[in-house]
Amino acid sequence: MRLKGILENNDYSEVLKKGFIALVIRVLGFLFGYLFIYFTVKLFGAETQGRLSLSFSFMIIGSLFCRLGIDVNFVKIFSTPNNFNNAKGIYFKTVPLVFGLTLIVASSVFLFSDVISTKIFHDKELSLFLKWTSPCIVLFTFILLNASVLRGLRKNAIYSFLFNGGRFIFSVLFLGFFLLLLPNNPVYTVISHTLAILTLFFISFYYLKKHLFPLVKTTTYRLKPFIKDSLPMLFSASMIVFLGWSDTIVLGIYESSETVGFYSVVLKIAAVTSFSFQAIDSILAPKLSNSYHNGDIVLFKKLIKFSTIVNIIVATIVVALILIFREFILGFFGEDFMKVSLVLVILCVGQMFNAICGPVGSILQMTGYQKIFQNILFFALIINIVLNISLVKLYGVDGVAFATAFSLAFWNITAYVYTKKVIRN
Repeated sequence: MRLKGILENNDYSEVLKKGFIALVIRVLGFLFGYLFIYFTVKLFGAETQGRLSLSFSFMIIGSLFCRLGIDVNFVKIFSTPNNFNNAKGIYFKTVPLVFGLTLIVASSVFLFSDVISTKIFHDKELSLFLKWTSPCIVLFTFILLNASVLRGLRKNAIYSFLFNGGRFIFSVLFLGFFLLLLPNNPVYTVISHTLAILTLFFISFYYLKKHLFPLVKTTTYRLKPFIKDSLPMLFSASMIVFLGWSDTIVLGIYESSETVGFYSVVLKIAAVTSFSFQAIDSILAPKLSNSYHNGDIVLFKKLIKFSTIVNIIVATIVVALILIFREFILGFFGEDFMKVSLVLVILCVGQMFNAICGPVGSILQMTGYQKIFQNILFFALIINIVLNISLVKLYGVDGVAFATAFSLAFWNITAYVYTKKVIRN
């Protein structure tokens, strides 16, 4: 009867149904990502996977700065009732600014790829991977901007495909094409990824045109105030991205590309723990914003409680399965990966705090407390960087994993304590 009551509740049902669709897409994306890593490691070695991971970090971080936090703000304004045309107008005003920024950042990565590779990461082979990844900074920026608009409009399936699933699905398809027709070459891995991003770019604009056109230029939003309002969200997103990539970058500086490859595989496996969280959060964030700004605090609290319970149950099951079968999972990539078994345990424990503490990031960002969230993440990032640099010298990859898990736990717990105050008010 309790399950029946949940399914009959429109809000709970929407979170579960659309969250499930997002989860399926996310799982498909993971499986193809898993295949992409598997073929990369088996055919070209862990060092190629390490170079891919480092080049991806430049794409992720570069596109993050170019978005200026606008993507998070788009979710909020496009989910606001009776604000559709107004939101459309500010979208088209932001395009020239974002495009200019992406060109500057992408060109810089391309031109200085040799210096970055040899002087910072001490791996001249990385340069070609950076060159091929640099155009993705432009493409990926607009993919995520367009995906955020669709997320605000509750087009959750296409949002999930653009944000999570499609990238590696197309990467595997393009890589298979190269492997079948041409002699094996490690650079085909990064070329395949760039072509996959290009494909997603065109798909994102197809769906954007479907939902946003005809063009609307009039809006009550002014560009400068809108950017100013978005910047705290950029800082919050920056902290999350740096928290997610600082470990890989530090490893790339202090350890070999092969070690980075080992770590990136384990990181990918541990990320399965957060699948349900990300899937549910993709539909939850706009609903939280809508209920909070409409003054429906009862629904606001119920959605948080419901999503947290679901995430804890799913994450606990997934973590238990990963830990029980970790030797089998790691052995799938090769015997050398057994040396990072402890790393997998540490990262899975860290990921559990995402589920236990609930959607604290979305709560703070959708309720106007983005600056508080930004400050929490800033302190977590400082802790993360200090621990990473200190522990990598003493304990290598195990130390980096501990630094990542500890900082993840820190910001989730701290944000949880503050959200209790938000919910109470």
